[in-house]
Amino acid sequence: MRKTTLLTGVVVSLGTACFSASLGAQAARPPAAGRGAAAADGAELFAMTCQVCHGQAGLGGVGPALRGAKFTTQFVRKTLIEGRPGTMMPGFSSTLPPRDIAEIARYVVQLQSPDGPAPPGLRGDPVAGESVFFARGSARSCSVCHAVKGRGGSVGPDLMAKLAGQSPKQIFQKIIVVPHRSADPAYRTMRLTTRTGSILTGIKSGETADAVFFYDTSSLPPMLRTIPKADIAASAQHNASVMPDDYASRLTLQQLLDVVAFLKQAGGDRTTTVTLADVAN
Repeated sequence: MRKTTLLTGVVVSLGTACFSASLGAQAARPPAAGRGAAAADGAELFAMTCQVCHGQAGLGGVGPALRGAKFTTQFVRKTLIEGRPGTMMPGFSSTLPPRDIAEIARYVVQLQSPDGPAPPGLRGDPVAGESVFFARGSARSCSVCHAVKGRGGSVGPDLMAKLAGQSPKQIFQKIIVVPHRSADPAYRTMRLTTRTGSILTGIKSGETADAVFFYDTSSLPPMLRTIPKADIAASAQHNASVMPDDYASRLTLQQLLDVVAFLKQAGGDRTTTVTLADVAN
């Protein structure tokens, strides 16, 4: 019952955010002037209404990436009008006029083409990506948990072995689109319940005959705790990853491309230029 209540609260909060964004879009949108203005309005309306969940250029965030053959004009318009029952996607028929819905649908359909709308000249910079990856003073810096060639944290795997041979799109997806769909068994999430009733969620780092070394990921940066085995009442493994799933909203699209470019270059590929088309198609 408690889980259902919490989940409902999350759905309501995200739905409210989406509806608030749509209302703001109507208030802030300047009058259109012809077909060229309508095309611009599609991108602008998407940024103010849809980007909060689906990320910049529809590349995914809290909501899924808007890529695939199903994203036809008819499908997108129907989804915008009716929403997706049973998901966090609300309908916008009561908050957006038909013209605005048509413009957003046109923009989303254009995103399916490599020549579709994208920030002009956007490409990853490996030097800037290194700065993002090893950002100091940020609890959500990639290096808090991960290392590159031994530099960084040890909560998660060293990414050079993990990402070797993967394409820019695959790396990008692991960061923001599907970070929780697979988890390395060596870094599987565990939940420990102590005899005092405390519940800790995180990753086991090691153990001795008397104690378990445990990265507590309930807050960031993770805290390494030493827990006497005599204090542990129960433990259970979970398939989910502890990797945060909100980088699409915390980092700009430029920063995400920079990180991908840095990881490709660190892996020995110094010829790859990472563009939006490389990660989106």
